[in-house]
Amino acid sequence: MSSSYINNFCFEAEISEFLNLDKQTWLKAMIENYCCVTPYDLADEQIEAWKDCYDVLKDGLGKIVKLNSSYGKLTIIFEYVLWDFDNENGVRPDVIILSKNRIGIIEFKTRSINDKNYQYVTSQAKKYRHRLLHNHEESQNMKIGTVALMTSMKDYFAINGRVKCVSPDRFIEVRQTLMGINPLPHPDVHRWLNSDYIFPVRKS
Repeated sequence: MSSSYINNFCFEAEISEFLNLDKQTWLKAMIENYCCVTPYDLADEQIEAWKDCYDVLKDGLGKIVKLNSSYGKLTIIFEYVLWDFDNENGVRPDVIILSKNRIGIIEFKTRSINDKNYQYVTSQAKKYRHRLLHNHEESQNMKIGTVALMTSMKDYFAINGRVKCVSPDRFIEVRQTLMGINPLPHPDVHRWLNSDYIFPVRKS
C-alpha cells in the first residue's frame, strides 16, 4: 500500500462534536482532507454523497444521543484508509464509529437497492470487517458491527450474513450493532488511527 495514504482519514471527532457542526464546516474539512486518503481527484458525485451522508447521520445519531448521552462521547471517523491486499491505495469505509470495545462500520448507498448493488454494498462492508479483524493490530479482540445504510429507501431492514441493511428511518434500530449498550469512549483514538498492520504470509 502507498505509504503516503496509510492511516489517514477525512474527519474525526466525538459524535457530539459532529452533531454540533453545520454541514458546510464539516464538508469543507472533508474536501480539504480528501487528498490525504487517495491520489485521485475529488468527484462531484462524492461531494453529493457526503451531503446525503451528513443529513442522514445528523438526524439518526441525534436521535440516538437523545436516548443515551453516552453515545455522544464515542468517536466518528469518515473515510479512514485501511490497508488492502488488492488495492495499493487501500480501502475506505464511509464511516467508522469507535468505542472502547467495539467498532461500528457504516457503508452508504444513495440509490435504491437491487440484487447487484445489494451484493456489492454488503461485500464491501464484509471486506472492511475482515481487514479490521485480521490485519489492523489495534482492532484485535474488538467486536465489530457492520451496517449498510440505504439512504433513498424507507421502512427497510434486512440482514445479509453479518451486515444489517437499513433505511434511514430504521437507523435507530442498529445502534447497538454499531455502538453496543452504554458504551465507553476509546481510551486512545490517536493510537487506534495510527495502528500497525499484521501482514500474514500468503501461500503461493
